[in-house]
Amino acid sequence: MIVNISSSRWGWLLAMFVFLQLSACATVKLVGDYDEQIDKGVTQLQKDVEGFLVKLEGTAEKPKDLVEEYKKHPQFYADAKVSISGLRVRADATERNSLTVKMLDGLRANLDRLENFHKEGLKKGEIEGSLRGGFTSQFTAILTFELAKKRGEKTDESKAKAGSTPTPSTEGDKK
Repeated sequence: MIVNISSSRWGWLLAMFVFLQLSACATVKLVGDYDEQIDKGVTQLQKDVEGFLVKLEGTAEKPKDLVEEYKKHPQFYADAKVSISGLRVRADATERNSLTVKMLDGLRANLDRLENFHKEGLKKGEIEGSLRGGFTSQFTAILTFELAKKRGEKTDESKAKAGSTPTPSTEGDKK
């Protein structure tokens, strides 16, 4: 049986074929593009925060000793908040960047916690423990996410939130 297809149907079939071929080549982006300014800004902020923590640790001898009081350091907190705010505005202005915005909001919340602890009296041991680790994890997550965007990798939220590379134990191996 021979089917006779009109020329208008051939045109329609050709258009569908071309559309399907083109749509097969399209990529769907679920996250925004890599932003070099966010990458560099977060890297600089990480250095500033780490430098501040090291400076504070140097003002106390023992882990149970209080570090230098808050009233000598309000400018650090103000500068860090301005940096995070600028990064957040930039991330928020970019399409499909809500995960970066959430991570920057978490970083700001962690900075606020540090500031409150410092106002109440911060001990050297608190910095050496969870505070530094929390900041390191957050900075690592944000930078991992930005660098994955740069490489064009499929971004995995769990990978972006993964902790930092473990640091070697100072006590050595226990066998």
